[in-house]
Amino acid sequence: MGWGRVIWSGCVGMLCLIPMAWISFQFLDLTGGVTGGLIKNLDDAIASLGTFLGPMAGILGFVASAFLGLILILLFPIHWCIFYRPDDVLLIVAVVLPWILCCTITSAISAHSPRGGIHTSLAIGIGYLIPAMVIYLVIPVIPMVGPIIAGVVDGAVLGLTDLPYLLAVFTAILEGCLVGAVFGGFIGSLKYKPTEGTAQPKVKKSKGKTKEEQEPSLDSSELCPNCKAKLVPGNEFCTNCGSAIIAK
Repeated sequence: MGWGRVIWSGCVGMLCLIPMAWISFQFLDLTGGVTGGLIKNLDDAIASLGTFLGPMAGILGFVASAFLGLILILLFPIHWCIFYRPDDVLLIVAVVLPWILCCTITSAISAHSPRGGIHTSLAIGIGYLIPAMVIYLVIPVIPMVGPIIAGVVDGAVLGLTDLPYLLAVFTAILEGCLVGAVFGGFIGSLKYKPTEGTAQPKVKKSKGKTKEEQEPSLDSSELCPNCKAKLVPGNEFCTNCGSAIIAK
């Protein structure tokens, strides 16, 4: 699997993770799980805004829910869910399921080997990790409000996850894509064909020849008329029986 294909697969997987995050946000109460029940029914609140937005309410509601779910998935590591919410199985499922679905679907589309499925899953994680870290490093540079925003983000993430922003994002994305890589590699193994592209050229089989075709035929003039032994050119007598050879 070439690097160009890996990058393309990573981009497709990054887009695929967005609707998967929407599933967790909309149906698995992702917000209530990560906040310990402090914030609930946020999806209903977003849906209620549709009365003010008109025909575009459905699209805008989906986009808002999907990106909120994506942010939560990229901020909360799997190990945090296990340590701090060990009894909340639904929260663990809500955080892990988008990665599993995303890596499985993307590997099914683009990967053709176990290695391809693993590389695809890692490319999705790296694709999200780079902008998440770059944005954090760029925010403090913004004049006037940059340092304030950075301080608010750091305080919020530290208060929710007990981890600094960079460490929380790094571990959340790394753990998620590694779990997804297990399923991506499995899907790639199902599509793996070891003999693909290694077909040997066909060798044309010659038809079997008869004994008469394999052995050169001898003219009757080259055989002794008495014992039918092969004659030596130039001899006047047969070397086998001694009969005189009559020249024709």
